[in-house]
Amino acid sequence: MRKKVFVPLLLILFLITVGLLYWYYLSPPAAFPEQEEIKATLNDPYNRVGVAEIQDTIFLDDKHVYIPFITEEEGHGISFWEWEKHEWQLSSYSTGSTPQIWKIDADDPSSHYIMWNFHPENNLDYLTLYLIKERGFSVSEGKHHYDPGIQMDFRTEVGERSYGYTAIPSEWQEYMEAENNMMAAIVPDSFFADFFPPPQHYFGWQSTGTDGSTEYPSYPNNNGFGRGGSSTEQLRFLGENDIFQ
Repeated sequence: MRKKVFVPLLLILFLITVGLLYWYYLSPPAAFPEQEEIKATLNDPYNRVGVAEIQDTIFLDDKHVYIPFITEEEGHGISFWEWEKHEWQLSSYSTGSTPQIWKIDADDPSSHYIMWNFHPENNLDYLTLYLIKERGFSVSEGKHHYDPGIQMDFRTEVGERSYGYTAIPSEWQEYMEAENNMMAAIVPDSFFADFFPPPQHYFGWQSTGTDGSTEYPSYPNNNGFGRGGSSTEQLRFLGENDIFQ
């Protein structure tokens, strides 16, 4: 009799556990918070952003949201939000004008997006975004390898609203997937790998104003700050000497 009672109890406990795990990790996202709740999160004592205006709410997919904002000091910032552990969480934010890349899935380049938010008085026309791999030399399993430099770029309009985003181009995605596969296949020599690590790519940017200037867009002149996550990365501002002509 005890055995007959014990089995249903185990089944009930199992079903409750499965239900809780589904609720916590797999349930569909709830409605996204209202703007006042978003501002309160960014303005809380831990983050101390000082948001004056939420400019937009942009869904990249049903679980990842990009929100540009303006601070009380006229800084233009970006914030990334994601549905995780049954709640909408602030993943990262920045009050600087430097573009960032959000790698939603680190292993899937098609989920990588570049975002920006510049003050309109910078009078920007377009951005040139770069994927660059420096020339390098490496030794693996006693074999010497020379890696040629790679530079890929494309232009994207800044837009009248000053903020925007773009998915990385398909050509970049193909290259990054090939590089990921190559890096996974490499078994570096334990000694030489420390001195000659295989070079990897990085992302950079330049801006061009409506007057044709390519100087760093520094208006307003205040220091940016933020909190990043493992899935976000600042793009490097590139001068004329940093790119292949």
